[in-house]
Amino acid sequence: MPLRILLADDHTLMRQGLRHILESNAELEIVAEASSGIEAVEAARQFKPDVAVVDVAMKELNGIEATSQILKHSPHTAVLILSMYSDERYVLRAVKAGARGYVLKNSAADELIRAILTVQRGMAFFSPAVADIFQDGFASLKDARVTNDRYELLTDRERQVYQLLAEGNSNKEIANRLSLSLHTVETHRWRIMEKLDLHSTADLVLSAVRRGMVTER
Repeated sequence: MPLRILLADDHTLMRQGLRHILESNAELEIVAEASSGIEAVEAARQFKPDVAVVDVAMKELNGIEATSQILKHSPHTAVLILSMYSDERYVLRAVKAGARGYVLKNSAADELIRAILTVQRGMAFFSPAVADIFQDGFASLKDARVTNDRYELLTDRERQVYQLLAEGNSNKEIANRLSLSLHTVETHRWRIMEKLDLHSTADLVLSAVRRGMVTER
């Protein structure tokens, strides 16, 4: 029986390319696609895939936050992060969120397939350029701590609102996007600012960039 795969990337051409690569292997079956982190979480909840291949730099809910939520709804799914970034801050946060692997987008097709098969068996897989960042292996990565500890105080919803704010959305736009009242969004914003000790919108955006919440496209 082929492995059931979820593809999550906000670029249609990238998803089409990934589908073409993966469908060439009889061991793999694409059961769902998602164009955002929010869609990826819902698809994981619905389809319970064996492996979720998730882009790190998606809007509304980035791949790292999506990873954490995917695993809450489908704990047996192995998450493989796909990214153009080999920066340590992304890799550390991805592993802390529960990802089993991290593959760069410029990797060869056979490396991606090998990564999927590896993480599905419960083992870790990192592209060589990523693995070179670390010297002590996957076990030490699992124990790594990201320096911005205040971020851990945020709830899942607050993290989502935090990213949307940092992307330049107004309170009203966020309320419409998340089907929340304007008052609720304003409350989330106040709590985010308080928990992260931020004092302006500029501070909020800068802090999100430093955490890798918002990336250059």
